[in-house]
Amino acid sequence: MSFFQGMRQTDVITSHGSVAGIILIFTLLLTPALLSAATATPTSITISWTSPGDDGSSGTASEYDIRYSASPITGANWDATTPAVGEPTPQVAGATESFTISGLTPSTQYYIAIKAADEVPNWSALSNVVAVSTLPEDTAPARIAALNITGNTSTTVGLSWTAPGDDGSSGTASEYDVRFSTSLITAANFASATQVSGVPAPQAAGNTEVLTITSLTPGTQYYFAVKTSDEVPNWSEMSNVVSTTTGAETNAPADIANLATGAVTGNSIVLTWTSPGDDGSTGTASQYDIRYSTSLITGANFASANQVSGEPSPMAAGGSESFTVAGLNSDTQYYFAIKTADEVPNWSGTSNVVTATTPDITPPAIIIDLAYLDLNLIQPFESNSLPATQNKRAAVLYRKETDIQISLSGQLSA
Repeated sequence: MSFFQGMRQTDVITSHGSVAGIILIFTLLLTPALLSAATATPTSITISWTSPGDDGSSGTASEYDIRYSASPITGANWDATTPAVGEPTPQVAGATESFTISGLTPSTQYYIAIKAADEVPNWSALSNVVAVSTLPEDTAPARIAALNITGNTSTTVGLSWTAPGDDGSSGTASEYDVRFSTSLITAANFASATQVSGVPAPQAAGNTEVLTITSLTPGTQYYFAVKTSDEVPNWSEMSNVVSTTTGAETNAPADIANLATGAVTGNSIVLTWTSPGDDGSTGTASQYDIRYSTSLITGANFASANQVSGEPSPMAAGGSESFTVAGLNSDTQYYFAIKTADEVPNWSGTSNVVTATTPDITPPAIIIDLAYLDLNLIQPFESNSLPATQNKRAAVLYRKETDIQISLSGQLSA
């Protein structure tokens, strides 16, 4: 058993005002009796010792300072070690004390020491240092047995479950691994199912956990399962598997309201518009249906108008789209309209209707029977059939080889 010796000096003044002498007062503080480690778990170590006194081995000390480290503790590095939290108030000298240091790492060796102080405080010397290792962590969180579906929409599914513990059903676990698939999930294929991101950190055992899984496909059956781990990590068994089908998508893309015509040629017209979304004006739609007609297009006759081929795939909402409708007739007025669909497909209403006329680019037909007239085959023939009042002569020209006669009228030379 070792002691710490402190000294205070007091001057004694005589009646003549001189210093009569010096009194030395020694205060003995007892170093805590042999420190020992009683028990260890994967995350805690319990230590015990005999309480010293306030003055040596009598009385009651005022406080303890318990420290631990993963490296050996000495008087030189004492201040750099980790102080424990919640040390007990010292008992009267000679009592058996104990304290549990928690929040430790499994399978780790720790060094532990203690000092005691009186009310001044006068601190004792460093106790003996004990070295002890925490146990390996091998108790996994309990299996979640009551995973539930709380509701769904066309693209989301809500889940809930009761938090297990860190060790079985006590404590607080470290993380969840939530998975989903369009096929039945088993322990064998759990790792190949889709992992959910943004899963909340586990609460203490017994609390209700909730999670909403988003960005799912409408009208699709999904399966869900969960595993839980502690800090090692030791993973729990897979939870019960639950299944549900997402609702049908009912939110159609917004109607296109700014369809316009651009460049026009004799056989083509360019259309432009702003892309709507998948759901109203957000997201990305799946397809366009562009129609044209020489008659006004309405919602009632849209399906009977001519459908173009090769429409572009929709851009994300707000993109600038363009498409050239080719193979048109020249000198013709055309009407155009568009509808948009999502992946279900839910179709938008008919866009605004625009019109444009292709220019006339068709020339007259080519003359293919151009010939010359041989006057030697033409014989004049006088006619008295014209009224006498007309100072004209008429002739009937005929080809000698045929009976075809061509009547000519007009002023003829004699």
